[in-house]
Amino acid sequence: MSDDEINLAELSDEELVLQMHDDLYDGLKEEIEEGVNILIERGWTPYDTLTKALVAGMTIVGADFRDGILFVPEVLLAANAMKAGMHILKPLLAETGAPRMGKMVIGTVKGDIHDIGKNLVAMMMEGAGFEVLDLGINNSVEKYLEALEAEKPDILGMSALLTTTMPYMKVVIDTMKEKGLREDYRAGGWCALERRIWQSHRCRRLLPRCGRGRGNRQAVCGAQAQPAGRLSSHCRFTSQTPGHRARGFRFAPWHLPRLTPN
Repeated sequence: MSDDEINLAELSDEELVLQMHDDLYDGLKEEIEEGVNILIERGWTPYDTLTKALVAGMTIVGADFRDGILFVPEVLLAANAMKAGMHILKPLLAETGAPRMGKMVIGTVKGDIHDIGKNLVAMMMEGAGFEVLDLGINNSVEKYLEALEAEKPDILGMSALLTTTMPYMKVVIDTMKEKGLREDYRAGGWCALERRIWQSHRCRRLLPRCGRGRGNRQAVCGAQAQPAGRLSSHCRFTSQTPGHRARGFRFAPWHLPRLTPN
């Protein structure tokens, strides 16, 4: 080991957590795995390791992405490092009965094969304590409805990148209305106004389930329907009307409010 290398095992708990934040920021997968294992060996609970070392570190990444300091390739490196830590923690979280915030079904809509944003959202939702069923890409309305029927999720997430596939979100929503399911869900975020489905270039729509003993809960991103030009501080999207330049809003999926178990 060279003089400038850091021996993680020699750091105090506080120093190790801060170092893990730095390693996560730099996308250092092996260092994150080592740090997670050290904290678990020292008696940290899987839940504390997840929230204080990984999620807290990813929050820093999200803030710098929001402010234009980091860009998508760097965020993906950080996300890959966090995923490595999550791989160690997931079975331990299941064994220890860590608090569950709810269940989410998420997938990219029919005709769209883009999944980077969806994968980031799914990973951060897992980090926030949600059980996540990822349907993958190119999902038809029938597949969404089958998942809703089988899983009874608290949240339905639809992802789309292309202007040609974004209107398919409305197909799903209209079908939910026909089936009598729409009243169980509330829309939040930049696409909460349905006309935004055609106006936005890039958008993720989160539809949390409300009622049924769970209270009238807002979207997980913390945003509510806003007039044109206004965004919640918890939900940022890149928006582009055809023929116009991007308006500079970016989605930061890790900007999640602190939630408490039901």
